[in-house]
Amino acid sequence: MKIKELKVFRLDIALKEAFTIAFKTYTHAHNCLVVLETDNGIKGYGESSPDKPITGDSQEEALTFMKAAAERLRGHILDVEEVHKTLLELERKMGLRSQTGKAAIDMACYDAIGKAEEKPIYQILGREKPLEVPTTLTIGIKTIEETTATAKRYMEEFREYGLKRIKLKLSGDPKEDLERVLRVAEIFPGELTLDANQGYKNPEQAIEVFDKMYDELGRRIILVEQPTPKEDLDALKKVSEESPIPVFADESAATLEDVIKIVELGAAAGINIKLQKIGGIYYGVKAAEEANKAGIKLMVGCNEETHIAISAAIHYTSSTSGMMN
Repeated sequence: MKIKELKVFRLDIALKEAFTIAFKTYTHAHNCLVVLETDNGIKGYGESSPDKPITGDSQEEALTFMKAAAERLRGHILDVEEVHKTLLELERKMGLRSQTGKAAIDMACYDAIGKAEEKPIYQILGREKPLEVPTTLTIGIKTIEETTATAKRYMEEFREYGLKRIKLKLSGDPKEDLERVLRVAEIFPGELTLDANQGYKNPEQAIEVFDKMYDELGRRIILVEQPTPKEDLDALKKVSEESPIPVFADESAATLEDVIKIVELGAAAGINIKLQKIGGIYYGVKAAEEANKAGIKLMVGCNEETHIAISAAIHYTSSTSGMMN
């Protein structure tokens, strides 16, 4: 089976409500859609969700890369490993690295292969039955009143689905973050995960506030993501070693090379693998293998993505060992 054509489209989506994290507020998703058609008429779909501070590429860079890839991949055998070899060569030739562009093409390849073999992607990845992994609803940075109101709304809207876990974005303000977490814990009886998005520049400050949170809530807080600046692995390691709450690398783990470095340094208890920043399912599998060998736990996150990219992430998650439960 060969790739007949690869079409690339700009995909701009207005969010229903603004979403704020420690360093940015999102009102739109500026994504890209990929449609891959094979020589026997099968179509595979993929999605790029670039975010420069997180994935390292912009929408324009992703579009430029994928349009060049479309020319290079026309008539190419549909083999995921061979496709990625070609994309790596193209990156080097262009001097342009687009993790989300690779991820979108990767998703489209797997989608087409799954349709050709009439198998779900988790089976293509070697898992006969999908693993059941808990999911989480996220609340961005809001006022305390807005945060608790959103938590109550989630509890009502998702009651029938057995909502067990809410993720709270942290601002990097210790007093504000502590109050937000404790107030949500008062009304929501389930587990909490936290995400600081690099908000704590001082690791000692992060350790202090995590100690206070743990003293109040204990193991109800199951992890905190990326408390410190992404380039400062020493700070990340310090917080991970001294925090009673398990620390997961996110922005620090953008590529397979980053994951390997974090594993070698023992810089975190876990890693958030996002297909958008790792470069797709193919590299996600390799990253999971590295983490599993070291006993480092995994979780799978996302950007502002539609069901196309989320579906790929679900198949990847449900086929991968070592996920944080």
